[in-house]
Amino acid sequence: MEKIDLANELGNLQSVSAEDMVLGFSKSGKKFGFIPLSFVTNEGYACRRWNINNSSPVGEAVGNIDYLRSLPALLGLGCYLVDRNHGRRKLDPTNHYKFATGETAKLDGSMGDYMWGWGTAWYYAWWTEGSYYYEAASLKPIPGRLNYRIPVASTSALGVAVVDRTNLELCSVINTSVRYRGGNNDTAKDGTFRTLLGRAATSLNAATFGEYARKKGEGWEAYWYAHAAAIGILFRIIFGTRNVQSAVNANKDANGLWQGGLGNGVTGAGSWWSASAADNPNTFGYLPFLPTNVGVSLADGCGSVNYAVKGADGATLYTAPVPVFFGLKNFFGYLGRWERGTLINKITGGAADIYVVPKLYSAYSMNSLSGLTKVATTPAAKTASTWEYHKQLSMQNLCHVPTVTGATISTYYADGYYNDNAVSGLRVPARGGNANNGGNAGLEYLNVNNGVSTSNANYGSPLNFMARSSLSAPAPSKNRTGPHPKVKDNDDRKCR
Repeated sequence: MEKIDLANELGNLQSVSAEDMVLGFSKSGKKFGFIPLSFVTNEGYACRRWNINNSSPVGEAVGNIDYLRSLPALLGLGCYLVDRNHGRRKLDPTNHYKFATGETAKLDGSMGDYMWGWGTAWYYAWWTEGSYYYEAASLKPIPGRLNYRIPVASTSALGVAVVDRTNLELCSVINTSVRYRGGNNDTAKDGTFRTLLGRAATSLNAATFGEYARKKGEGWEAYWYAHAAAIGILFRIIFGTRNVQSAVNANKDANGLWQGGLGNGVTGAGSWWSASAADNPNTFGYLPFLPTNVGVSLADGCGSVNYAVKGADGATLYTAPVPVFFGLKNFFGYLGRWERGTLINKITGGAADIYVVPKLYSAYSMNSLSGLTKVATTPAAKTASTWEYHKQLSMQNLCHVPTVTGATISTYYADGYYNDNAVSGLRVPARGGNANNGGNAGLEYLNVNNGVSTSNANYGSPLNFMARSSLSAPAPSKNRTGPHPKVKDNDDRKCR
C-alpha cells in the first residue's frame, strides 16, 4: 500500500467533490464508517420535485440522491423517551422496549413520554422553477433559497392524545391503568369490548388540550401546526409522493429510495363505530377503539400493522391497518386532530383567512386573532359542505393549507378539504381525518367548519414538544404559491 505524508498533501486535499467519501466515527454506534463529503458541506440536501402540469402525486428525486437516501438517519428520525425537562433518550430502532444503548425502556410514563421526532435542527425550503415545484430538506441552509429552520422537536409516537386524569396533563404513554383512561373517561366501559383503558383521549376542545400540554412546562403543546407541517414535508420528501394512502411497497426503488405510501390507514370503519347504541349493540359511538400499543412492534420501521377490532360477541368488526412512519403511528385517519397555533377566520363569500401564532412559546387565545399573523386564504367551496381536494398548498409560515382545489382523491395532494361556506366566525382547524373518512383522510386533510370550542368523541390533539430557538420567526409576508426569489444563503426563515 502506498504511504501518503498528509503534511505534504494538504494542498491536494483542498480540491474535492461532494461525492468524495470521508471517514467518520459514530459515538452512539461506536463504529467507523465512510460518508459522502456532501453530508458535512452546504452542497448536500434531500429534494423532490413535482411537475406543475402533471396531476400525479408522485414526485421525482433530484440532486444528491445519497443525501436523500440517508435523510432519516441524518435527522435521527425515530422514537425517543423525553422527560418533562426535555432530556431525551433514543430508543432502539428495532425494539422500543429498550434504549439504543441496550437498557430496558418503559413506555408506561415512568421514564418519560413516548415521542417521535428528529434529534437535530434542520432546514426546509420550497420553490418553483420552470414547470416544477420543489421541496427540500437539509442539515444546513439550502443555498439560494429562503429557508425555514426547524428546531429539534417531537410529537406523540402514538399519533393520538393521552390524558393523565390525575394531574390533567397531556402525555404520550402506553398504560392501561384508570389514570390514563381514554375517550370521554367513561368508567362504565371498563371491562367491556368498548373499554377506554389504554385508549386515546378525546372529547375535549383544542384549548383544553393545549392547557393540559402546557402544564408540563416550556416548549410543550398540543398538535402545533408546525409539527404537523413538518410531518407532511418529511413524508413527501422521503417517500416521494403526496398521497400517503398509496399502497405500501416494501421494496425500495433502484436508487434505494422509499416509494409507494403507507396504505389506507385506519379510515374504513363502518357503522359499528359511528352508530348510536340504540341502533347497533356493537357500536363504539365514535370513541377510540385501538389499544395505544398497536404498531410498536415495527419500532422505527415503516409500513402497516393490522389490528382486529372485536365486537360484543367477539367477532371481528374491522381489521384496522395502522400506518407507521419511522415509528410514528396513526398520523392520519383514525382520530381527527385539533390543530393548535392556527385560527381560521371565515369571511364574506365563504372563504377563510388563515392566521398563525408566530412562536410556539407565545400565549394566545382561541377566541381572538390578537398577536396572530395572517398567512394565507383558503377558498370557498364550489358547493358548500361537500368534499373537494387540494391542488395547490401554501407552505407560508408552515401553515400547510390548500389555496386551490380541483384535485381528486388520487391526484395532486389527494387530501380532502371541507368548507361549509359560513361567512363569519372563528374556526379551529380539524386535521388528518378520522376512522370513517376513507380517501378524504391524509396528511393535509382540512375541515374548516368547527367552532373553536368544539369537542368531539372522535377528535383529540397529540402532545408536541419543540426546543426553543434563539432565532426570530419569519417576517410576515404575502401568501405565495409562486416561486421563491433567490436570496443569500444565510437569509433564513425561522420556525419555532
